[in-house]
Amino acid sequence: MKKIIITALFVSFLFASFAQTTPKTYYLSTNLLSPLAGLNKNSAAANALLPLLSNLEYGATLSGGYFKNYHSLETRLTLGKSNQYNFIPQLQLAYHFFVLDYLKKNQSGWYIGGASRYWLYHNKYTKTNLNNLTLNMSLGYAWKKNRFFYDVRVNQPLTIFTSSSIENTKGSFEANFSPMPELSPVLPFLSINIGYQFKTKTE
Repeated sequence: MKKIIITALFVSFLFASFAQTTPKTYYLSTNLLSPLAGLNKNSAAANALLPLLSNLEYGATLSGGYFKNYHSLETRLTLGKSNQYNFIPQLQLAYHFFVLDYLKKNQSGWYIGGASRYWLYHNKYTKTNLNNLTLNMSLGYAWKKNRFFYDVRVNQPLTIFTSSSIENTKGSFEANFSPMPELSPVLPFLSINIGYQFKTKTE
């Protein structure tokens, strides 16, 4: 747990250091649905669908980053659980490119990008850990209104590396296009965020 928090702070420090020489607009945001995905629900349908609408994030999510010209960098930290038996901290790093704004200079909020995600699945009863690292691509839209902005994106998983603390097990790497392959072999998931922008830094 401490390692995850230290890593998130270190990444934020790198972003801040790089920002000293280039103009950027910083922001903080949160996932509107991740607290709901972390609740213990009686409905099996809700338990299955809400994670797909919450970016597979459970509990509290805080993300921070910056916009610069046609680019955006972001780091996300999530702390929570999907049920009473586990704890699932997550750390994500994402890059987005505002392609229509780059081509047409029309301030379009449409972007494409990708992200890496590390999450630890800790079972509190068996004391076992499952470490996961995934890569995904994304398509989204960021709508800015004064200091606030709203961000909706669709994420498509691509690959996953998994290792377990259970003895005599080996880590494995494979293509993975669905977080729930028993439901569908290809299954994107959604992220709905609201954020606040800070003043743009100038050189």
